[in-house]
Amino acid sequence: LGDRDAVRTPMQWSPDRNAGFSRADPQRLYLPPIMDPIYGYQAINVEAQARDPSSLLNWTRRLLAVRQSSRAFGRGSLSFLTPGNRKILAYLREYTDETAIAASGGDPRDAADEHEETILCVANLSRAAQPVELNLSRFRGRVPVEMMGRTAFPPIGDLPYLLTLPAHGFYWFRLARDVEVPPWHEEHLVREDLPLVVLFGGWSSLFPERVQPWRASLAEKNREKFERQILARYLEQQRWFAARAEPLERVSLVDWLVFERPGRSWLIAIVSADFAPAGRDAPAPAPARYFLPLSLVWGDVDEPQVRALGANVLAKVRQQAELGVIADAIADEAFCRMIVEALGQGRRVEMGNGSLVFEPTDSFAEIAGDEVETLELQRGAGQSSNAVAILGERLFIKGYRALQPGINPEVELGRHLTDVARFPYCVPVAGSVAYVSADGTPTTLAIVQKYVPHQGDGWTWAVEYLERFLEDSIADETIEDPHAAFLELIATLGTRVGELHLAFALSSGNPDFDPQPADPAQQQQWLQRVREETIDSLGMLGARLGELPTEARTPAEAVLASRAELVAIIDAQRPLPGVASARHHGDLHLGQVLLANNDFLIIDFEGEPSRPIAERRARHTPLRDVAGMLRSFDYVRWTALRGAIAGGGDARRLAPLAARWLAEVRTAFLDAYASATAGAPLFPSLSAVSGLLGVLELEKAMYELRYEIHHRPAWADIPLNGILDFSRPEWSA
Repeated sequence: LGDRDAVRTPMQWSPDRNAGFSRADPQRLYLPPIMDPIYGYQAINVEAQARDPSSLLNWTRRLLAVRQSSRAFGRGSLSFLTPGNRKILAYLREYTDETAIAASGGDPRDAADEHEETILCVANLSRAAQPVELNLSRFRGRVPVEMMGRTAFPPIGDLPYLLTLPAHGFYWFRLARDVEVPPWHEEHLVREDLPLVVLFGGWSSLFPERVQPWRASLAEKNREKFERQILARYLEQQRWFAARAEPLERVSLVDWLVFERPGRSWLIAIVSADFAPAGRDAPAPAPARYFLPLSLVWGDVDEPQVRALGANVLAKVRQQAELGVIADAIADEAFCRMIVEALGQGRRVEMGNGSLVFEPTDSFAEIAGDEVETLELQRGAGQSSNAVAILGERLFIKGYRALQPGINPEVELGRHLTDVARFPYCVPVAGSVAYVSADGTPTTLAIVQKYVPHQGDGWTWAVEYLERFLEDSIADETIEDPHAAFLELIATLGTRVGELHLAFALSSGNPDFDPQPADPAQQQQWLQRVREETIDSLGMLGARLGELPTEARTPAEAVLASRAELVAIIDAQRPLPGVASARHHGDLHLGQVLLANNDFLIIDFEGEPSRPIAERRARHTPLRDVAGMLRSFDYVRWTALRGAIAGGGDARRLAPLAARWLAEVRTAFLDAYASATAGAPLFPSLSAVSGLLGVLELEKAMYELRYEIHHRPAWADIPLNGILDFSRPEWSA
């Protein structure tokens, strides 16, 4: 409408009379409502747009909610970037909360990092798609998180950051320090600032005892540089190195073995991370052992065999006129093939202080096939707490980085499920590699499994489903049963977990696996442990209450006030007849299941990684797995709810929807699990052990609370709310 008429025509609230603006006679309105067939009130109105998640109204609401989530937009400094593509507008908004820094009382530099926000805004001013390269090197290592969809992008490096934008498109990125690199991201470039090692006899150049006496001093210098600089630097940069906060002094070779093939040689090493004292009077932290196989690959950094190793290269090497690199062997295709071939042969190779043992399962030939030499490496080294390689979509190789003496539960349980129980809903195991010390103690180094195509893990599937549901804000009145298809899959998951526990309950004659009755004394030990961990967790919570974010303070104070109630609930639980102690998963949650063909595969049987191997191998009630899955559902509820609220949703309207979803999911899972385990010699019935299951849920929530306080304080409110749901049912309301 021309002139000022646009502000005088009735607001288009609904398709009703006068666009819902007035019940008056249409002839008496100052101006009539717009009657255009495209933009008229029958087609465009607030009521219709509010129901459409993709409407301009809801998009604007989300935009405003995202803008309000960061002070950098309104109070931050503004600095423009100068990309070469002039059709792109790019600028930074940076804000530092000086008040929070002053109140923190710690090191101002550390506090500045914690209370500093940087937003990167990029807009395409063209009507055609445009690429742009941005110089963001001063933010190297940060992860750009797209703020509208909360999607993590690959980390910023030294090279210009490449983006492509659709016509008139834009991005708002939060340049985050506290977000993990996307798990699918791989570094493909060999670093340029690598140290150089001069060799004169391959791997022997590092070992004085393997060279001629007149070269021993040079080998000693190489060994010193290799351990103190090259290995130490590499470990400090790895996600799987758990002690990054400790002062690392050197990485020593504890035991090693050289494997050689034409054009390739590998150093299979067990290394010890040795730490310096943190202070003058403080003792040095205990050394930690890691599995670190290394490849010696000849060729310049521009040659294909070296480029394929990417960021897994530790150092450059030169031997006379020949150039090469030392790299993490898990990223080396030839090494992965060698591991599989040695497994097939069941080899045992002597090392300096022990033996390297390759142990195939009975199903090895069926899983590995007879074309190992043709399998190509699709992904090596990876970004997880272990090293991962995939050979030709047929084999999955996992190298355990942090080592503990003993058989890894994943190997034991995987062999039982593959060869004994023939459980079809796990990933079959082809074999494992172990280091056996001189006294006969085994330490698992690697496992080889069948690669199974899948649609992703259960955690991502569940969170994305609930986020979509909350964003769509489907009311119960609109659809009679909005979660029917999802709950059907959850019931399938409950059935599979029940069948897993039946597989572990098989009596096979193996004393490490056969279930045993849990007598009252053993059950009392379980309860006593939950009691002790609860008291310890509450003590930690009280001591570190001031470190929690504001939104976690209220539930934290309520949990501390519930201490007596929590302990009383644990003490009220009594040992039950008919309860069995059996092997179980040990760390079951939605991240440990894969969705495949509308069914589930259960993976990662290592148990809780923070607990010792002996404890992870111990029998317990399988209800611990059930408790872990129930807690995982609760994490989905809060994670999806946070995302929906950050996207502009109304918390008061969405929270009941999320709570109702959780209740329905718990019921579907438990009903299916109860049906699958009915009559099994694990417990009398699920209803009879509901009290014990509740105590085990509390145990898991306390474990989560300790983890979040140590690693992710911003997430501490999730286990805190879970604890309150357990002790004070009225808290949910």
